[in-house]
Amino acid sequence: MEYSQILKDLRRESATVRNRIQSIIFDAKYVAQFSEFPIVANERCGLWYVEPKNTAASVYFKSTDGHTGQWKFSLRRLNFHMLDLFQLSQTIVLVDSTRKGKIMPDALLKTVPMWCAVLNYIMFEKEDVDQWDELAKDNWLCTPPEMVSASEHSAMVKLIPEHAREVQKLGLVVKQELIQKLGAHKPLVPHWLYPGKKSRVSASDNQFSICCLTASRKTSSGTNVPGWHYTQPYVQGAADDHELWASPEICEGKLDHNLLWNEIYYEPADDLRVVDMATGDICLWLGEDEFLSRIEKIYTNSKSCKDTSAMDVSPLKNTGISIGAITQDLSFSEITKINDLISHIVVLSSEFAVTNVPKDSSVKIILHRVESSKKGSKQLREILPKIFETISTVSMQDQVIILCDSGKDLCVGLALAILAKYFDRDWNLVSSLPHVNKDVIKQHLCMVLSCRQVNPSRNTLQSVNTILM
Repeated sequence: MEYSQILKDLRRESATVRNRIQSIIFDAKYVAQFSEFPIVANERCGLWYVEPKNTAASVYFKSTDGHTGQWKFSLRRLNFHMLDLFQLSQTIVLVDSTRKGKIMPDALLKTVPMWCAVLNYIMFEKEDVDQWDELAKDNWLCTPPEMVSASEHSAMVKLIPEHAREVQKLGLVVKQELIQKLGAHKPLVPHWLYPGKKSRVSASDNQFSICCLTASRKTSSGTNVPGWHYTQPYVQGAADDHELWASPEICEGKLDHNLLWNEIYYEPADDLRVVDMATGDICLWLGEDEFLSRIEKIYTNSKSCKDTSAMDVSPLKNTGISIGAITQDLSFSEITKINDLISHIVVLSSEFAVTNVPKDSSVKIILHRVESSKKGSKQLREILPKIFETISTVSMQDQVIILCDSGKDLCVGLALAILAKYFDRDWNLVSSLPHVNKDVIKQHLCMVLSCRQVNPSRNTLQSVNTILM
């Protein structure tokens, strides 16, 4: 066999689902070494490297918010819920990964440091900071000099006051609220760890530490990785862009971190098991075809055992609006038994619906077949006016439940539109249409984020803005 063909076969082997999962398991063992601290997974990639039972929270710091020349503090991805964890521990570990060619993703290198710096700037503005003089000198920005150039660091420093002013102008968070969430008046300081770096988690009594941890080891070939004893090459950042390799043909497109750790990894049946529990790794004798066949059966079994009564819905305080996910057909009685004041149930889904609706029910069911995609987000421009024709009022006596496939995107868009149309910025019901602009939408989104961890896409927010303004 020619050398080029051997390389081609090796690349094909490294791209198999089996080898990706084994690489994820290998990296997860490294992450597990830090379990003495609360472990936070950065969506989406980081979720794969932490067992759900060991995940204190998940956040969404995007690498694109840290790309050169595009550094920003995202007003859509505030991640303020992570601050509450510091009341449990002065140090938390934030996990992410990246594909080959880099040691660390920009989300950990620059997005998180910018986030910390902006919040510190707000928390210590106009204060004597002699105690933290070294930290405060660059507008509180800390980046690793071996990975972020001095010129890039300097350019980021100049943007921090502007980002802080924007947060303050919108009233998204104030100094006292930050101190209350954290439980003390101390700065947030990022540190960086990755496989092969000879240091431990940094902790100090006079600061809150965010250990930015890369799960995967940097490698160009996938070979010569310490501790990797398998014939196929190691895949750095194997979980990245999982929708490209965990394709719709595999487990109906439902192969994710939850299925891996909650069902596949601990499968007890001998004829289905894929993991050797003596080593915690995938059975060496298991080929790709048999591996895929077994996880398909595990998925089918888990689906048949799923609790059909489970609902994932969050009320938006006392507005009468609740938002959530619909991941299977839901019976009318299952929805209404948790709330007998519902007047409307809105479902924005390409697959699922409300079933067994009584003919004499006064509750209006509004179903729009919308997929969770850029196309679906743009469809909201046609759908929202139609929904407003049906929903003329919202209150605690006339409540609305809004469901979409993810519980984080389309349902949030509709909720924001209703909030902006019928409520003021403090979520008090108003009799006339309030003035609406992009800042108002951002303020409503910030309050939604205090009720549920959501992540509406840019296209969803643009559709809301188009309809309301």
